[in-house]
Order: sequence, then structure tokens, then C-alpha cells
Amino acid sequence: MLHVKCLTGVEELEALSSQWDQLLGQSLNDSYSLTWVWLSHWMSVYLKESRPLCLAIFDDDKLVGLAPFWIKRVRQLGLGNLKILRFIGSEEICADHLDLIVSRKNSKTICAAIWEHLYGPLCKEWDIWEYNYVPSDSRVLQILRELSDKDNRCIEMGITGYTICPYVALPDTWEAYLASLSSNSRGSLKTSACLMTQAGPLELNVCSTVDSIPVFMKTLIALHRKSWKERGQNGSFATEKFRQFHHELAGNLLADGNLFLCNLELDETPVGSFYGFEHNKVMHGYLLGTEHSAVPKASIGRVLLGRCLEAAIKRGCTKFDFLRGYEDYKYNWTDREQRELLVTFYNRSSGALIHIFTQFVNRFSKQIGKTVLGSKTETVKRWLVKRQ
Repeated sequence: MLHVKCLTGVEELEALSSQWDQLLGQSLNDSYSLTWVWLSHWMSVYLKESRPLCLAIFDDDKLVGLAPFWIKRVRQLGLGNLKILRFIGSEEICADHLDLIVSRKNSKTICAAIWEHLYGPLCKEWDIWEYNYVPSDSRVLQILRELSDKDNRCIEMGITGYTICPYVALPDTWEAYLASLSSNSRGSLKTSACLMTQAGPLELNVCSTVDSIPVFMKTLIALHRKSWKERGQNGSFATEKFRQFHHELAGNLLADGNLFLCNLELDETPVGSFYGFEHNKVMHGYLLGTEHSAVPKASIGRVLLGRCLEAAIKRGCTKFDFLRGYEDYKYNWTDREQRELLVTFYNRSSGALIHIFTQFVNRFSKQIGKTVLGSKTETVKRWLVKRQ
């Protein structure tokens, strides 16, 4: 017999930590961003002014489902707060492959229990549910879509956008992977590697001790910021919370043998840095940074990623996930990609209705502006920005 518990304290979630990853391993979506180590660190850094709203579903005493949520409140039109139901681990951390944690067995009934609790006892706790960064082939999404079609308490379900996560299916050897690349890609990699080795000894130095994490992280942050500053942007690591989260997370990942933090060193000087982590034989490439001026004619990023892909194969990984973003450099290595959807479910509440109205007004105003101003729209936008 299924029953649902609503957990609103971090301590209550910690009591389930021993069962959390066990259920995740048996779930429909065993993702790194749903692991207890990831979510617990996120809560310790980002959830200090809010509280979790997690649904735990049990079959008698066995944990069979988890809906790891929190509530974000946003002021709208001076008419009160919009209560947004979001996944724990979201926000600036940019977690991918999110979903409800649902056992493969009896998944439809478990999802229905979560749905009924959200639109039943918890209906006054939230206005909209941002069910974002969910794999487009999610079985849970299919079930929720069927439930929304039949339930008039859900006044709308909308797909508001999508993101792309390119990935590489890794073979058993680096040589086999190289052979799968185009001749142009192999040639570009070889040329850049030769230019760098001509400039000095080249080595990939991997972080292997807890004491060395701060040094590797400092290098990563510096090179990442430098790379983005050259593009006129701040990049990641701009906030203290973001830095704290990853410093703390890296120690746990290393202890579990899942951290892959490394520097590409030219004559013992870091010219590239890569931060990734392994989960279920998948290497996830989270962030990197390079010193372009070290060897101007070489693509240091290409050489860095080549060494990281080779290392992932040697570690026994079967997949290299570039995560969110369709930057050109990712497609130097693959033509495969996974789409993740941004989905919103609306509750039957005044807050949700106000949100729907404001979204309609915003879209209508933009369309009117384009129709009336035509090509002058961008000029007006730039003028408004300067006036602020």
C-alpha cells in the first residue's frame, strides 16, 4: 500500500540519505544531479533562507519515490508572491537531467500519488511547477502529461523551451574513437598538439588528493574567468555560493572516486583546466578554462578535451556528456545530442492566473513593439538600457 510523507526539514531528508541513492539506482532516471551528495551540498549552501518541500513515497516501509522540491517566492505586479515549485539543485548550479525519482516498478502509480498530493493536500503551497531540464524521453513526463490532460485542477501544462546536451558514445580505446572522427578533426587535434609540444613538455595533471583540491580549483577558476572575460562575460564562479558549493562537492566526489579535476600543463605551467565528474560510467564535463595566449596558434581547448576524453576511456567510461549548451567546440567531438525540456504545470490559484496574464501581456507587448517599430526595436532596447 502506497503512502506519501511530506518532508519540510533538511534533517528529515538526511534521515533518508542511506536509501536515497539506492532508490536512485533503481529509478527511471539515475542522474548525477539527483544524487544525495549533490542535493545535500546544494541545500547546505543555497537553501538557508527557504525550506525543502520533498515528497517521499513508501510502499509499506520501502522507499519507492521521491519528489525533491523547494519553493521559490517571486514578487509579481505588487499583488503578492508567485510560489514556484522547483527541483532541489536548480538555480545557478545549472543541473541537468532532472526528474522525479521514481522506481521502475509501479512507476505510473507512484507518479499518480505524487500528482495527487501536489494538487490535493499541498495545493495551497504552490502556484506553478517549473519541471525543468527533464529529458525529452522521460517516462515520468509522459505519465504526468497524461495526468494533466485528465485533471481540471491543472489549468495548463506548457512546454516553454528546451536545452541541448551534446554527448559522445565512447568506444573501448582512444584509437577507435580517433578513427571515428573526421580527417579534419583528427588533423586539427594533431596540429595543435604538435604546436604545444614544440613549446615545451605537455602533461595532464589530475587532482588525486584532498589537500590539492584548493590549488586545482584556484587554477580552474582563474582560467575559466579569463576565458569568459575575453568574450566580455563573467562566466561561472562569479558568486561565493557557487564557489563554496563546488569546493565542498569536490571533496566528496574525490572520496567516492568520481572527481575528474585536472590541469593541462605546458612546461609545468597550467594552460588549461577541466572540471568533471563520473557517474554510472558517464563522464560529465562541467566546466573548463584555457590560457589562449600560451600558444596562440594552437587550440589549447581542443588538446585539453582530447586528453580528457582519452582519460575517460581509460577510466572505463562509456559516455562523455558535455552537458547543457550547444557551443561549437562540443561538436568538434560528436554529432549526438540529447534534448531536455522546460515544462510548466499551473495550479488553479490566483498566483498562477496572474502569472499567466502577465506572460500574455509581455508576449503581446513584444509583438506590438515589433509590428509598430519594426527594425527600430533593437535601437529602442539599447536606448532603454543606457537610460537605466
